[in-house]
Amino acid sequence: MTEETIIIEIPKKSLPYNFDYLLTHYVFYPWVVENKQLVRLFKLDSDKFVLIRVGFTEKPKDNLRVSVISVLRLTQGERLWLVNLIKWMFATDEEVEEFYEVICQKDLVLKAASEDIYGAHMRADPTVFESIIGVIVAQNVFFQRIYEMTELLCKRFGESQTIKGRIYYTFPTPQRLAEAPLSDIRTCKVGYRDKYIKGVAEKIVKEDLDLEKLKDSDDTEKIRETLISLPGVGPYTADLTIAISLKKPVFHLDLFSREAICTFYFKNKKVEDKELRKFVERKWGKWQRYVMLMLTTNTDTWAKKLNTKFRLKSAAKSLPVQ
Repeated sequence: MTEETIIIEIPKKSLPYNFDYLLTHYVFYPWVVENKQLVRLFKLDSDKFVLIRVGFTEKPKDNLRVSVISVLRLTQGERLWLVNLIKWMFATDEEVEEFYEVICQKDLVLKAASEDIYGAHMRADPTVFESIIGVIVAQNVFFQRIYEMTELLCKRFGESQTIKGRIYYTFPTPQRLAEAPLSDIRTCKVGYRDKYIKGVAEKIVKEDLDLEKLKDSDDTEKIRETLISLPGVGPYTADLTIAISLKKPVFHLDLFSREAICTFYFKNKKVEDKELRKFVERKWGKWQRYVMLMLTTNTDTWAKKLNTKFRLKSAAKSLPVQ
């Protein structure tokens, strides 16, 4: 068993950086929180298992302190791949200063929404496949169920390693889910989503799809078409995947986000989705995915600062930090 520490400095233009937000919001399996660190098991292409523990330090500079534990020593190429992946997942190179210190300060709604999570960065999934499965699982369900379903999927279909007395799991591969009987997937309490989870995995395996190539495309409409061609992926699922996995400037519209826009910017007036999309694009442009994050996180709580009652209950927070 080998262990090393990697320091990833956060550039000045990427500040503010709110690591506490990452510890308390949207922590889905196989991520777990331990001692104010985000912890996760990966399996590399070389079949090596790697456990990473990501923490945060402010002195002498803001940086991520990453502990890397592996049974076999990593090559230089594997180490570089891991560093780049961590930078991608934790959005260390996203220059959010303008958003928090200019955009949010000029907008009373965003100012109220951003106060408690000021400096939040949008953590991304490591693969497009994981994002798609995560968003499918999130369809028409409360957050607590999402945490339960993703945990069950990882424990049932991911691979495991025992490290320092604790069992950790990887996220299931498309191959493993494609081969799984539908009845086994259903045991993970995913309901009607079972056929979509298996269907996406089967299509990726049978057609040898490389969804990671979508990250290099700037054609958002083409990306959307590709995603919608997958089983169970509609416009909402596609747009949310594009925003959180591909980091493209897209604002997904679902019951919650639509309610937020109409409540705070249209005085509760019902507005057609086409007009809402035009409004978001015109008003926020490249920042619309961060606006989405602000407007849909803890909404019923910060709405009180504006003397506004938000009728939907936000439950974005994860389990208590361990």
